[in-house]
Amino acid sequence: MTTRSFSNALQKAETAFQQGDFTEAVSLCQEVLPHLDAEFGLDHDVPWRARLTLGLSLYGLGRFSEAELYHRRAVEGRSRILGPDHPDTLQARAWLADAVGEQGRMEEAEAIARETIKLGEVKALQSHDGVLMARLTVAWIRFHQERWGEATQLATAVCADLERCLGTEHRLTFSAGNLLAKCLQGFGDLESAASQARQVYQGRMAVLGPEHPHTIAVVHDLADILVSAGRVQEAASLAEQALPAADKVLGDAHHRTAGLREIAGMTLFGLEGA
Repeated sequence: MTTRSFSNALQKAETAFQQGDFTEAVSLCQEVLPHLDAEFGLDHDVPWRARLTLGLSLYGLGRFSEAELYHRRAVEGRSRILGPDHPDTLQARAWLADAVGEQGRMEEAEAIARETIKLGEVKALQSHDGVLMARLTVAWIRFHQERWGEATQLATAVCADLERCLGTEHRLTFSAGNLLAKCLQGFGDLESAASQARQVYQGRMAVLGPEHPHTIAVVHDLADILVSAGRVQEAASLAEQALPAADKVLGDAHHRTAGLREIAGMTLFGLEGA
C-alpha cells in the first residue's frame, strides 16, 4: 500500500465512526494502524489520529477500558509532537476524561477535564471543541453524582456556548442537549426535560438518521423521560418504533435495546394489570 492508500484507509475508518458503524471503524483502524506507524513514524500526527479514532470507536461500543488505553496514548503522542496545550491535544484529553469517567473514576476524570479547560483558557481556546467537551464532561460528572441543580446549570451553560460556537446541528451540541434533558429529568422538571429531549431527537433524526447509535440513545432517553412524566402510551409507541433499528445496530443484548423493549411493553393496560 502507498501512503495515499494508508490515508484513504484511515479516512474510511473515520467515516465509519461518524456514521455510527463502530465495529467497522475498529476493524479498519486495527488493520491500518501498524502500517501507519511504519509509514509515518510516531513523530507524525497521523498514527495518533488513528489511535484516537480507534479509541472513540471502542468507546462507542462500550469498551471503555480499551478506549482509555488508546486515548491515553493519543494524548501522550500529541503532547510530545504538538504540545500539551495544542487544540488537537486538548481534544484528545477531553475524550480521555470521558473514557475514565465511564469506568466510574469520577475524581480522576474531573481532574483531566479541568486540566483541559485550564490549558485551553490560558491559550484563549475557550471556544475550541476540546475545551467545550471538557466542560460537558464536568456537567456529566455532576449528573452522575446526582447533584441535579449544579448539573443542570453547567449543562445549560455549555449548551448555549456550543450552539454559539459550533452551531445547533453539531454532534457535541446534540450531546449537550441530551445531557441537559437528563439533568432536567433528575431535577424533576419533566415537562422541560421531555421538550429538550424531543428537540435533540428531531435534530439527530434529521442529521444522523434513525439507525445511528446516537439517535437510538436519545430515543431511549426521551421514552424514559415520558414514562417518568406518566405519558406511558406515548413512550411505548416511540420505543416500539425504534426497536428494529436498535436490534439491528446495537444488538439484542445492548442495554439500550433492552431498555427500549421494556418501555415498549409498558402499555397502560399492562401497568394496570401489574
